[in-house]
Amino acid sequence: AFLALSLSPMLASKILKPAHTGGWVARRVDAGMDALKRSYAASLDALLGRRIAIGGVIAVIVLVAAGATGIFLHLPNELVPNEDRGRVTLRIAGPEGTGFDYTREIMLGLEPLLAEYRENGEAANYLVSSPGFGGSGFSSGSAILNLSDWSARDRSADQIAQELNGKLRNQTGAQVNASTPGAFQRGGGNSNSVEMVVTGSEYAAIYNWLQPILAAAQENPGFSRPRLNYEPNAPRLLVDVDPQKAAALGVSSQQIGRTLETMFGSRRATTYIKGGQEYDVILQTERDNRREVTDLESLYVSTGTAQLVPLSAVVTTKTSGDTPDRRRLDRQRAITLAADLNPGTTIDDAVQFLNAEVAKQPQGVTNIRWGGAARDQQEAGSAVGWAFALALLLVFLVLAAQFESWITPAVIMLTVPLAAAGGLFGLLMAGSSLNIYSQIGLIILIGVAAKNGILIVEFANQLRDQGRSIREAIIESSSLRLRPIIMTSIATAFGALPLVLWQGAGAGSRQTIGVVIFTGAMFATVLTLFVVPVIYGVLARFTKSPEYTARKIEEWEAQEKRDGLEPDMSPAE
Repeated sequence: AFLALSLSPMLASKILKPAHTGGWVARRVDAGMDALKRSYAASLDALLGRRIAIGGVIAVIVLVAAGATGIFLHLPNELVPNEDRGRVTLRIAGPEGTGFDYTREIMLGLEPLLAEYRENGEAANYLVSSPGFGGSGFSSGSAILNLSDWSARDRSADQIAQELNGKLRNQTGAQVNASTPGAFQRGGGNSNSVEMVVTGSEYAAIYNWLQPILAAAQENPGFSRPRLNYEPNAPRLLVDVDPQKAAALGVSSQQIGRTLETMFGSRRATTYIKGGQEYDVILQTERDNRREVTDLESLYVSTGTAQLVPLSAVVTTKTSGDTPDRRRLDRQRAITLAADLNPGTTIDDAVQFLNAEVAKQPQGVTNIRWGGAARDQQEAGSAVGWAFALALLLVFLVLAAQFESWITPAVIMLTVPLAAAGGLFGLLMAGSSLNIYSQIGLIILIGVAAKNGILIVEFANQLRDQGRSIREAIIESSSLRLRPIIMTSIATAFGALPLVLWQGAGAGSRQTIGVVIFTGAMFATVLTLFVVPVIYGVLARFTKSPEYTARKIEEWEAQEKRDGLEPDMSPAE
């Protein structure tokens, strides 16, 4: 606005030349605009004041609003659109309790598969790790396939991930899943995941309650690696000390624990120096002697009299299943059901599916909370909704202050749902979704759509101040403002077109905003040219022109002077 009021007039005074006939293209454009202007004025002249036209415009508004509502409910809902970040992540989950060697063999078996993508040019390199990235246990592993530049490959990261999942579907010995990192993801994980946190009084009750939901999630093709962070089947060896036998032999619990720690967990006994370097001396049983439960029988502990007795004489062992972690949320026992989402499945789809499965289970046993991207989406969606409502309110109040009327801003604000409907229709045609970027685009459309109505209504009010009738003011203001409306709308729409067409990094986010602005601006422009004049013609009769009061005072003063009377301007008693 500042540049339009300062820089633009100065540049116009230096650059613009006296009008001339121009070239062939300019003459053709002017002729076309003049013909369009005459046709538009004739159309308004035929529509204004006719009840059937008013009813038709109202019906169009209702139908457009209903259609926009239907599209809004039909569009998938997600936090952010999917992005091709040039990377595919593989997660490997082996049986609980397996060691490094087992997982390493699985990882080595995946390398030839990943090497194929490097050989065909779709990948630049790959990296495998066991344990997986992020401090995972030895039963897990990770691999990252770094793809080539977008211009050097024909397929997206999602398509490559889908192909990998198809090839890995029959993988034995471990569960392997390929996924792409989300738009806000840092590191090698997958932010496109859903987490349902279930809290209750007992872990066993929560675990049993979740089993049908977990089974349903495993059958859902949109879910990948549905899992619980509570696994009671992890193998554990429990060593119980017999206090009576230990006391009779003079063996303390501290000595037993120290022996187990040293032989199976290792202990630094001392250090030695060689070549100027200090080295630790680590005590630990050889690997082959600490694989089986029977290896405990070869261990001895020292008694108080410095005698050695077999460890098996004072302890008993038992193998059972247990969970490595017991987590809590707000001091309540909690188990999380998490699942990565395959391409084509949104967070909203996953939440609806899980809510439907939760409704089938006994109620009152547990409490449900959402975590991960599901929680982020709910928080962001609520915040953007309030931002949209606040933007509508602020625009309406600013217009009400400018026009000193409540009716005129209401006429202008009718263009907002028309623009929103166009933006939603564009998302539907582009196969996009409702996300924070499309919602930002809808907020931008509030100002873009209101601009067209302001151009018509403001000039119509000026003509009414000059004494024109409502009908004359509407037709003249609409026809004279037709060219500026078309020019500004085309500039706005085509300014967003590069966002729609440009590919590469961040294309998903840019295309979403571009589609909303392009289709919303074009759709709103076409309908605004008829909706605003017709509705203004209906409602303007209930309000006076902005200068009506001042004009009446001037007419009264002039009449008093003609009658030879001076108006009494003193305040009333």
